[in-house]
Amino acid sequence: MTETTVATRRTPSPLLATLLGVSTMTIMASATITPALPGMERHFAGTPHAEVLVRLVLTLPGLAIMLAAPVLGHVGLRLGRVRVLAGGLVLYTVGGGSGLFLDSLPALLAGRVLLGVGIAAIMTTATALLADHHPSSQHGRVLGLQGAAMGFGGVVAMLLGGALAELSWRGPFAVYLLAVPVFFLVVRNVPEAPVVVREAGEPTGSPWTARLLGLYLLTFLSITAFYTIPTQAPFWLAELGGAGPVVTGAMIAGVNLVMTAIGLNYGRLRARWDFRVLAVVMFAAYAVGLVLIGTAANLWTAAAGMLVVGLGVGLSNPTLNGWAVASVEPGARTRALGLLTSVLFLGQFASPLIAQPIVGGAGLGATFLLGGGLAVLVALVLAGMALTRRARS
Repeated sequence: MTETTVATRRTPSPLLATLLGVSTMTIMASATITPALPGMERHFAGTPHAEVLVRLVLTLPGLAIMLAAPVLGHVGLRLGRVRVLAGGLVLYTVGGGSGLFLDSLPALLAGRVLLGVGIAAIMTTATALLADHHPSSQHGRVLGLQGAAMGFGGVVAMLLGGALAELSWRGPFAVYLLAVPVFFLVVRNVPEAPVVVREAGEPTGSPWTARLLGLYLLTFLSITAFYTIPTQAPFWLAELGGAGPVVTGAMIAGVNLVMTAIGLNYGRLRARWDFRVLAVVMFAAYAVGLVLIGTAANLWTAAAGMLVVGLGVGLSNPTLNGWAVASVEPGARTRALGLLTSVLFLGQFASPLIAQPIVGGAGLGATFLLGGGLAVLVALVLAGMALTRRARS
């Protein structure tokens, strides 16, 4: 009996570019339809509980990913990561594009489940393949580039989504068809990583260590706080300054522009600070940004808050993924990233369910303030742990 793990090698630029293109698909999956939520809610106004179900159209893929990602982490070891990645892009196209013609909320939600399985396949393999094809000394750079690519994809998704939502709430679903050319690039440019065979009984690492469990918790808290932006901001911005889909899409695109800038410079940040310091800065940015949004009296203040949140978002993907990759043996990499992906999208799914009672009882502004308060608490705990560790050292 043998266990296989991947060895590392330098990636040819077409392979790296393709994997970065694949990574844009994940953030486009959620951000794309955000500007269409108010129009979708009006269209389905006669459906019972439409106000919650419409938000679940945005976040239900998170539940599917939560369930599918750990399974697909194991499947990737058996069938190969590239096969799982290609299959995920097919499901992404079919499930995401189904919103172009389906005309009932239950059917839309079913399509979003299929989309979620596709995203799970993409996320559990794309990051692993980036790490597989690069030595550990390059992980900060390539994961930073991945974050930048995701940020750029978010900008494209929000601007296209906002423009298409002006035509119809169905318009943004067409953006999912961009996965079709990406699929063919994967088939052409992405080979399986070379493997090294380990003898039976040699440890390959566990995705259940104390450090990884802490990272899963940080991921859940991070996405729960941040996801008040795509799920609640369209309604808050409309209430605050009458913002329509185009303005909302442009403002949320600003978050992704900051994310792109952070990703492009993440290699330098990582060389200067360790993961703990970067995590403190990440949650501090969430806190400041969400408080600014919650207390905003006009769209300009809200926009400033969203840009500050973008700083935290830009740090989150490379910091949490990089910390996880650095904390696990290569043999357990796919399983750990599958669990991290599962927890991340559990947070996406849970965020509107947690926020909606607060919105109903205290209002949208208070919801953002409470999200900022949660981020403050996490930042203080992380800072305290970092200081304690430094004092012991």
